[in-house]
Amino acid sequence: MKTIISTDTSCLVNYEVLKKYDISVFALNVIVDGEEFLDGITIDQPTLRDAMRSGKYIKTSTPPLGEIIEYFENLFAKGYERIIHFTISSKLSSMYELFCNVAKQHFEGKLFIVDSYAISSIMLSQVFLAYDMAKEDASTEEILAKLAERKMDSHVVFIPENLTALKKGGRISPAVALIGNVLGIKPVILLKDGALEKEGTTKHVKRTFVETLDVVKGQYPTTEYDYNLVNFDGKADAVDYIVSMLNEKLGEGAFFQGVVPINVCAHCGPGTIGLIISKKINGKSIQEYLI
Repeated sequence: MKTIISTDTSCLVNYEVLKKYDISVFALNVIVDGEEFLDGITIDQPTLRDAMRSGKYIKTSTPPLGEIIEYFENLFAKGYERIIHFTISSKLSSMYELFCNVAKQHFEGKLFIVDSYAISSIMLSQVFLAYDMAKEDASTEEILAKLAERKMDSHVVFIPENLTALKKGGRISPAVALIGNVLGIKPVILLKDGALEKEGTTKHVKRTFVETLDVVKGQYPTTEYDYNLVNFDGKADAVDYIVSMLNEKLGEGAFFQGVVPINVCAHCGPGTIGLIISKKINGKSIQEYLI
């Protein structure tokens, strides 16, 4: 292919899987008590979980400009004529704006930045769609137009274990976090228009997921959409119950399980459970690409 597809680790997939498809991955930064790590390379989910459980200060940051430029220069040096690079939603990070500036100033007409308006498996489904089209020699314009058609066709709900990580990230006040944690109140977070927003609160995680499932299963039929249950050190009894409900309401094998992207973990914290619904890729489940 003259065009290579590139993404960052917000799409959350094993590096070896994307290497099989010759899809390039830019590792994002995770900072733990001032020490910088590379997502999926020098830090993994268990390490992050243990750090957060022990009360360490976690944050994410934008990569240095020089590293971004070098990353793309290395890809062009391999002979690719065009790069289509995906970023996490611009409503969640400044990454999209940063990479757009790099494209304009250093690689104009050759580097195209896509705001996924998404995270995790939704973003990954876009990456694989672009890969399939590039493999068939579709033009950059055709690929970008196809991606635009499906950008908002998804659903995401996250329920963190408590409000501690959201407080540390400055997304809620210490007073609200204290009251919520004392009362056992958990926020229900949806992805709307590319941004994670608090939709409400709950004391009953299992019940809330079942109610959510009853609402969305008609809108997102399993013949057209992938259901991905994700969790970051979620309570086993809650995860097991939600799995049984997914099997009962959607049918055996109609969903798959995964973990929460590290940059979402950093803000929501351990104990987070989520349901991610994404459009299939030309009728194919994303699971077929992950085998």
